[in-house]
Amino acid sequence: QMSSEDSLVDEDLTSVPDLQLDETDYELSTEILIMLFLLMISIFFGHLLHKSGHKYLQEAGLTTVIGMLAGFMLKLTNENYVNKKITTHFINLFMLLLLPPIIFESGYNMNKKSFFKNIGTIMMFSFVGTFIAIIITSFLLYGAGQVMPEEWAPEMGLKPSFAFGSLISATDPVSVLALFKSMEADANLNAYVFGESIFNDAIGVVMYETVKKMGTEGDKSLQQEAFMAVINFSVVFGGSLFIGIGTALFVAFITKKMATKTKQQ
Repeated sequence: QMSSEDSLVDEDLTSVPDLQLDETDYELSTEILIMLFLLMISIFFGHLLHKSGHKYLQEAGLTTVIGMLAGFMLKLTNENYVNKKITTHFINLFMLLLLPPIIFESGYNMNKKSFFKNIGTIMMFSFVGTFIAIIITSFLLYGAGQVMPEEWAPEMGLKPSFAFGSLISATDPVSVLALFKSMEADANLNAYVFGESIFNDAIGVVMYETVKKMGTEGDKSLQQEAFMAVINFSVVFGGSLFIGIGTALFVAFITKKMATKTKQQ
């Protein structure tokens, strides 16, 4: 009887499927673990830096240095794994999970009075300033590739140059804003820098997507490509703005109704 029970137990155990992680799940969990570890290190050393009262190195600069060292160590460990695995998956993780809370937190905690008071100047800096920075950066990169030796500046076409210029021109002045806060700078100056940093990320991403679509719809002249780029930029930016405003109004309406019902109860 014992042997029959043992055989039944053995059969039950062998029928249980093995739990195996997919390769993508394993890589993603590893990337999240690395990210959390680096975040703890940044918070710890940032606390020590703030406690010591150091004036020449801000917390954002320290975090940048930690990220550079971590990237260098990962590249020394396995360059192929970093380039093909971690970089690809982390971009998706950053765009879907990390970037939205960063943008929403900035808008939620901003000084709304100073922001809307200077909205015209902020929008001019955001649109015109970022667009000028993209044009200058892209043509400088393209010209450097044409003139300088290849080992110093690899030759790049106009499309890759504009794609890189679109992403690199959207600056995030975290250190400058932290310095303004410690110096108690003028509220209008802080609103200019902060407001421009909110919009330039969106403009840079939309411009990058616009550049990426160029040249994918057959043979077109330069004028047609430029016209389609303007149309794509307007559609993507306007659609995103419309969806964002509509969603915000809908959430505000639902929240207001729920708060009213709670007070009545």
